[in-house]
Amino acid sequence: MARTAAGQVSARGFASGRALMAAALLVIFGHVAEPIRVEAQPVPMGPVQQPPFPSYSPFPSPMPPPAQAQTPVATPAERTDEQRRAAEQYRIRQQAAERKRQLAERKRQLAARKQQQVERKQQVEREQQQAERKQVAKKRASQRKFAASHQNQREIAESKGYKAVSDLVNFPKFFPGLGIIYVKPDTLPVGPFLCFDREDRLVATVYMIPIKDIDDHKTLEAAGVSAPVDHVSFYFNPGHPGVEMPHYHFVIWHVSKKDEARVAQ
Repeated sequence: MARTAAGQVSARGFASGRALMAAALLVIFGHVAEPIRVEAQPVPMGPVQQPPFPSYSPFPSPMPPPAQAQTPVATPAERTDEQRRAAEQYRIRQQAAERKRQLAERKRQLAARKQQQVERKQQVEREQQQAERKQVAKKRASQRKFAASHQNQREIAESKGYKAVSDLVNFPKFFPGLGIIYVKPDTLPVGPFLCFDREDRLVATVYMIPIKDIDDHKTLEAAGVSAPVDHVSFYFNPGHPGVEMPHYHFVIWHVSKKDEARVAQ
């Protein structure tokens, strides 16, 4: 096939372009193959880690997240230890509660004992006060009695109408055995006669009963005795000024026999 000169030039240009394209491709492939060879070099062996899928991955993760990991099942030994610890904690709580209860009980008992001590102290104080009041009352009574015993009883008798027998008849002012004798004139001969010692203290009250009135079984009446009675004497008297007929002295003593000595002489 005959080709013209122009056609030959066109064919040679096309062939030259193809050659240039092939060379360019070789250069490009060379640059690309070099990183592949570097990456293809052997690396040390190790655990193969599969990169996690992105959150938008349609496949489930081969490793569950920590929050979703299942709690490991406890072994019987672990369960026994947990039960033992729980029982020990319960025992400790019970002991603490018992100690608290015992402490509260001791406090209550202590408060009760203190209250009893206060009540006993108050009772003792009340008893002491009562004893003191009784002692004071007894002392005052004794003082009143002492004051009454030291009153001028002779003057009291005179204010009630009693007269000294020595002023009425010929009779000693002080008669041994009876002392200073006073009587109301309108009560003669029976009396009563009041006998005082030299300090004007009343020692006895005397009733003089005529023997004739006794023989006649006569009923006699006289004023009573207000002073305390210690003992009584009853004896015969043949008669004396003021009561001349024979009679009996019925003597009511207001002092002891030992104190009769105050009017003995």
